[in-house]
Amino acid sequence: MKEIVFYDEQCAFCIEVKRLMMKFDKKGQLNFQPLQHYQGAYFSTKDLLRELHVVSENGRIYRGFYAVRQLLSHLTFWKWLTPLFYLPGIPFLGRKIYRLVAKHRGKIMRYLKKYCPFVLY
Repeated sequence: MKEIVFYDEQCAFCIEVKRLMMKFDKKGQLNFQPLQHYQGAYFSTKDLLRELHVVSENGRIYRGFYAVRQLLSHLTFWKWLTPLFYLPGIPFLGRKIYRLVAKHRGKIMRYLKKYCPFVLY
């Protein structure tokens, strides 16, 4: 069974991050699902739009920074970073940075397209 990753298929930033994660998911452990197709009653669309959600193989739910940390553990090239995300103080900072990036993801994507197009695709 794979970990389920809910992403916003209407968000260019989210699509690009998904593309990069798929590139580094060498073992095929991640199952990306557009949040717009979610039919269950456990999550609200508002919650899914606000932050990344990952449902692990054992049913545990990770949100926001913790979802990113969980995903890193499956990405072959980035896996070595995972222990750093458990160091004291990092979750506190990580949550703040995650919220900032999530809030401005549209602006970040426009900036990347304009000034760093070589980073994309």
